[in-house]
Amino acid sequence: MGAASNQRGDNSIRRGLYAEIEQRQTEETSRLALQVAEDCNVFVREALAYLVDPRGLRQKTVEKARLRRGWDKRHSSMMAAHSKWVDIRSSNVQAFHYASVKRAQAAYELLTFALMGWTVPNHIRIPRAAIPRT
Repeated sequence: MGAASNQRGDNSIRRGLYAEIEQRQTEETSRLALQVAEDCNVFVREALAYLVDPRGLRQKTVEKARLRRGWDKRHSSMMAAHSKWVDIRSSNVQAFHYASVKRAQAAYELLTFALMGWTVPNHIRIPRAAIPRT
């Protein structure tokens, strides 16, 4: 066997290995994106449930926040993000991840505006992806 055939064999093996490594990385990225999207969706459900029916000391603060200037803008932003999230097919993992994160960021903005300086209730777990980057 000559040097040229060895190089062809090595290149063939290298292409196969690179394809396998790339497929594994794509699967891992997709798995991580789905997990982040699911964490964001859980957060949105908890945050919206709290905003609909606030309890405890923060109840009056949340109810007053609905009358403050800026609520409508944040609420419409949340509804727009939710509409985009509804329109996305979950088979497209990256688009579903992006829409879920944008929806969670809008819910975070709405929740923090409604709480006006109060801390977020302990039962609501905020994923890192939901906190908008400044």
